[in-house]
Amino acid sequence: MNVLSENHRVLKKFFETEIWVDGKKLPLNNMMQETLANVVIGFSRTLKGTDTAPESVEVKVKKLTKPTSVDAHKYP
Repeated sequence: MNVLSENHRVLKKFFETEIWVDGKKLPLNNMMQETLANVVIGFSRTLKGTDTAPESVEVKVKKLTKPTSVDAHKYP
């Protein structure tokens, strides 16, 4: 049994979450894993084309070499 000190909260974990930056996996504690997962899944559920909560989500972000002005409401 995992015994926690009185300064720690027990968190129900629903997701296994990782974040990688420039090929390096960053450490996330359990609370950050759940927070990040809930933000991304909550966001994805509001988008067109999704009716239910996904089983997995992949997000890739790549910095552009030069900023570009675009129409915020146009799909690329």
